[in-house]
Amino acid sequence: MRPRQNTLAPEVSVVMSCFNSESHLREAVDSICRQTLRNWELVAINDGSTDSTGKILDKYAQADPRIKVIHQSNRGLTQSLIRGCSLAKAELIARQDADDRSMPNRLQSQLDLLRRSERLGFVSCFANYVGPENELLCLTKRPSDPLIATQQLLNERIGPPAHGTVMFRKFVYSAVGGYRPEFFYAQDADLWLRMAEVSLIGYVSEPLYEFRFHPSSITGTKRDVQKQFGVLGQQCRSARKSHEDETVWLDKAAELSACIRSELGQGRLAKPESGNERTNQIRIDYLIGSQLVKNRDARGKQYLARVLRRSPAHVKAWLRMVQAMSQHFSPPYRDNASDLSIPRIGLLQSRPPLHKSKRSESSFRGVKGDNSKSVGC
Repeated sequence: MRPRQNTLAPEVSVVMSCFNSESHLREAVDSICRQTLRNWELVAINDGSTDSTGKILDKYAQADPRIKVIHQSNRGLTQSLIRGCSLAKAELIARQDADDRSMPNRLQSQLDLLRRSERLGFVSCFANYVGPENELLCLTKRPSDPLIATQQLLNERIGPPAHGTVMFRKFVYSAVGGYRPEFFYAQDADLWLRMAEVSLIGYVSEPLYEFRFHPSSITGTKRDVQKQFGVLGQQCRSARKSHEDETVWLDKAAELSACIRSELGQGRLAKPESGNERTNQIRIDYLIGSQLVKNRDARGKQYLARVLRRSPAHVKAWLRMVQAMSQHFSPPYRDNASDLSIPRIGLLQSRPPLHKSKRSESSFRGVKGDNSKSVGC
């Protein structure tokens, strides 16, 4: 049944950018349609997709008037989010990625948390990291105290578990300048830092979001360049903290973005088996497979086998495979403890390391995340 047209302004605008997202797009949109909060709108930007993404979105929009679809030529995630947020009608904006899922009570729970304190400018939640086939990898938690959470974000680089977990007040977003076009990647980490300088971040202490980690994801394939943008975002933060001009760092981010656009236009970043991208895919398959084996999940063997086909001399993969072959596998592991390391977008940790160290590096040693380094998941 087609929902009735709501003449009231939506309480929450969900903004989602889609580029060739047909594989998991229906799951993402369905997860919004199943929200317990009913008064929402979904602003979906089809960013020049060449697969069936546009048709899938149009079909949803025809069935539900709360879903608005904007088709455009490919501009990249940052520009798409800038456009989507500018079109949002609600005072609260929630992000959603096209290959992730929100739990049914996510929007209502985050809305309630924001309503409880005007000091909160944005909120997030716990998140489950899942593999390409919905295999549970780990649960990522955050502090319940907004003061602690905000200080961790600003000073320890521990931020939201994933970009799509966040809901923010539109006026705070606008006050700090919104997403900045200079950041082709790590646009979320840059925005969170600026919002945390003028408001607090809070977390709903429930896993209300599923972040899908897979070899073809942005975080999986563009880790090295994400790290560069993350460094520039931190340099911008340091300049603001010292009351200095951050223009020099923004200019460097803009230059890096221009190089990426040029390479994308020439197809140099689109070759799945070339250079660093191939190395990243091997790394990610190993991290997923390794974590699943640690979780006593037999599905880890297929990821390790894929690593060994591409890199027969991968010693760690052989050792983990030997462990897997000698293991008695249990039902999918559901505990939070793991060595999963979550790579980051923008040098924001997904959670603190399980071991003491002076500094976490940026790698998905155990596994990955949207804003992290080599930390325990």
